[in-house]
Amino acid sequence: MAVVLAGRSVRTIGVVAIVSTALPLGFAGCNSTPSADVQAAELRAAVDSDLLEMPVVRVYDVSDTQLLSPVDSPTLRSLIDDRVSTSGYIVLEDGVITEAQYEVRAEGLPDAQFVLSEPTVLRRQDSEVDTVTATGSLSVDGSVRGTTNVRLTPTLLNEDTAEFDVTMSVPDNPLIAGTELPLDEISAHLVFAAR
Repeated sequence: MAVVLAGRSVRTIGVVAIVSTALPLGFAGCNSTPSADVQAAELRAAVDSDLLEMPVVRVYDVSDTQLLSPVDSPTLRSLIDDRVSTSGYIVLEDGVITEAQYEVRAEGLPDAQFVLSEPTVLRRQDSEVDTVTATGSLSVDGSVRGTTNVRLTPTLLNEDTAEFDVTMSVPDNPLIAGTELPLDEISAHLVFAAR
């Protein structure tokens, strides 16, 4: 019997020893240890940089629309004279168009509306091309055509005015266009005035 008691006490001492050494090590493993390799990034900006300035949000409303092409279409030209009305706006935030809506109503033609669906960056660094593509949805007489691309070329951007040359392909689908138009592409010069 003494052997059994001695065996139990050895086992008990062994279990107590394992628990007493493992417990503090487990707690120490939960603590975060300070790293000797603290890494830091240094940011630098040019003296004339606007990195820390809040972006300026400007809203412009449509003030004028001039047809650029096709100017040789007598049907379209006859509809332009005092029978076309346009409305809409753009929101320009730090060189990015974040919202835009443009509507055209003309007697004898279906009403059309373009609504921007993705932000459009106007100034691309290291790019010599000024023309950008704006993506949105085109609605003609209430029928919405999903992804529609419009090519924009900024011609004037300042605090008071935003002007663009805009080119868009005319849809051939008679279900969307309502009536077939005698042209494939239309270009216009849009003038927006600041609110």
